[in-house]
Amino acid sequence: MHECRLERAGTIAWIRLSVPTLSASMAAELAEACAAADADAETRLVALTGARPGAFANGAALADEAEHAQAVAGVASLSQLRKPSLAVIDGPAHGAGLEIALACDLRIAADSATFALPQLAAGAMPFLGGTQRLPRVIGRARALDLLLTGRVLSAPEALAWGLIARSVPRERLGDEVEVLAAAIVGGAPLAIALAKEAVGAAFDLPLAEGLRLEEDLYTLLQTTRDRTEGVRAFLERRAPRFRGV
Repeated sequence: MHECRLERAGTIAWIRLSVPTLSASMAAELAEACAAADADAETRLVALTGARPGAFANGAALADEAEHAQAVAGVASLSQLRKPSLAVIDGPAHGAGLEIALACDLRIAADSATFALPQLAAGAMPFLGGTQRLPRVIGRARALDLLLTGRVLSAPEALAWGLIARSVPRERLGDEVEVLAAAIVGGAPLAIALAKEAVGAAFDLPLAEGLRLEEDLYTLLQTTRDRTEGVRAFLERRAPRFRGV
């Protein structure tokens, strides 16, 4: 049985985790799914979720250093996507599950979802990016609060902390994903990819260098056909037809 399935629905590539525990084989399938979604010209958004209601991911089962390395590479494949990624969380996102969600650009959750990094209580620590991505998302103090106490964060708390972008009742989660996805895929693919690159660099570059990068990427976009199409569509008062070139 595949532990990670890739399904395309229109312009959205859905990656569904069939089991809640991250394994080396799941990580390998996740990397393959991300590569396939990134290479698919029709895909505009990659959405990651659990395969059944009430489940996301809440731990890891890895036997040795080789499997740990494979897990790291699999989760990193999410953060390396050029296309925007969305974690759709309907259930616990604990331990490795939260680290997987953090590797996505955006996170949306059912109001019953929970979040935690409980590894320290077991004598371990996050190793899939949790100690690095979490402070960048919610700040140092709150990241340490969550990490050092191991406490479980509710979806309303996660929303208030900025860990997730939206929280809705479970019965509305699918509808909210559709609204968010429609807004994202309506943008120009090249502009989205370059905007992702600029935001990602904001955490690593001094402000002056970041501003130069933003200006360079903006200038690059002016040479694309999508930018010409965007201007023409605005002047003609119609929806643009972006082609990613």
